[in-house]
Amino acid sequence: MVCLKNEKDTQKVRMMECAALCEACEIEPVSELVQFSRSLDPKTVLRSGKLQELASLIAAVHADMVVFVNNLSIAAMNRIQAETGVQVIDRTTLILDIFSKRAQSKQAKMQVELARLRYALPSLSLENESEAHFRGGQYRSRGAGESRSAEIARTYRRRIAALTKSLAEIRRENETAERRRGKSGLARCALVGYTNAGKSSLMNAMLRYENKEERSVFAKDMLFATLDSSVRNMEYQGRQFLLYDTVGFVSDLPTTLVEAFQSTLEAACSADLLVHVIDGSDPLRNEKTEAAEATLRQIHADGIPILRVYAKMDAPGFVKEDGVCSVSSLSLEGIEPLLKEITSRLYPDEKSIVVCIPYEKSGILHMYQSVVDVMILEETETGYLARITGQKTRLKPFLLYEVKK
Repeated sequence: MVCLKNEKDTQKVRMMECAALCEACEIEPVSELVQFSRSLDPKTVLRSGKLQELASLIAAVHADMVVFVNNLSIAAMNRIQAETGVQVIDRTTLILDIFSKRAQSKQAKMQVELARLRYALPSLSLENESEAHFRGGQYRSRGAGESRSAEIARTYRRRIAALTKSLAEIRRENETAERRRGKSGLARCALVGYTNAGKSSLMNAMLRYENKEERSVFAKDMLFATLDSSVRNMEYQGRQFLLYDTVGFVSDLPTTLVEAFQSTLEAACSADLLVHVIDGSDPLRNEKTEAAEATLRQIHADGIPILRVYAKMDAPGFVKEDGVCSVSSLSLEGIEPLLKEITSRLYPDEKSIVVCIPYEKSGILHMYQSVVDVMILEETETGYLARITGQKTRLKPFLLYEVKK
C-alpha cells in the first residue's frame, strides 16, 4: 500500500479491510508493505527503492500474488508484475472478483460484468492512444488496420451498451413492482451497513419474530453475501411496512460498482427510514460506520433519517452504546424494541377519529387496513361505527365519514 499524507488516519482500517477482502476471495495474506509518500509514482506506484524491497519480500515469503490497497491502472499493474514476477491486482479488481463469486441472479451477474468492463475500458483507451504516439522518434501507423487494444475497447463498448440496455429493462420491471408496492401506501425501511455487519441475519430474525421464517433470505458470515436487494412485508402491533435488505458497503465503494448496482442501491435511496446495522463486536466498528455513511452520501441517500442498530450482541467483544438499539439475531433479544422503534419512526404523526362507514362503502376498511388501525365499535342501522387510528395523511379517505362530536 502507498499511504498518502491525508490517508494516515485510515491506513490501519484500510489494510485490515483489504486483508478481509483477500480472505473472502480465498487469498491468504502472508505479509504487508507500506510506503508513506506524498504522491504515487506515475509508472509503478511505488518508488524504485520500495519496489525492490517488494521484490525481495515476495521472494522471502514465497508469495505468488501482490494485492494493492490502492487502485492501479492496467499499465501500472503490468509494470509491477514485470518487476516482481508475480500476479498483481488492486483493491477494485479484488472486490470485482468477490462480486463475481457471489453473484447468483441474472441481474447481479450482469451488474458485475458491467462494472468489470467499465473499470477496464479507460486503461484500454489509454493504451490505444499510446500506440499511436511517436516511437523511437518516428510515427508508427497500423494503416487501415486496428490495434489490438482498440479492437478490444470497441468490443467492450458494444457489450457495455448491451448490458446497459438489458439492465434498464430489468430496472423498469423493478420500478413497476415498486409502483405496485407503492399503491399499498406502506412505509419503507431499508437495512444498510458495512458488508457482513449482520443485515440479512437481522432481517431473518425479524421474520422469525413475526413467525414468517419461511420467507427468510440468504445469510452467511462472509463479505458481500447479499448482492440483490430483498423485500419483505413486516407488521408490528397493526403497523405494516416494507423491509428491504441491501448490498453491503465498503470504504470508498468503487464508482464502477456504484454505477452498475444503481438499481440495487435504489432500495436505500427510496426508503423512508434507513436502519444502519453495525457489528457491535467489531473493534473497527467506528471506522466502518463512517465508511458506510460515507457511501450513503455517495449514493445521495444521506438525507434519509437513520436509525443505528448494534447487531451481534451475543458475540465476544460486543460493546453496547447508550441510546443505540442492540439486538441478537440468534436469541432475538432486542428485536421487539427495535420493531417498536422502527414503527414509531415510520408512523410518528398519528391521531384517531371515529367514523360511520355505510355498509355499501365498507370496502374502504379492507383497502386501508394495512396502513391504519381499524377498530369496529358498533354495527348501526346506517353502517359500521369504527375508530380509525393512523397518520393524518392516511386518514384523509375517512374524513368524509367522520362523526363530529
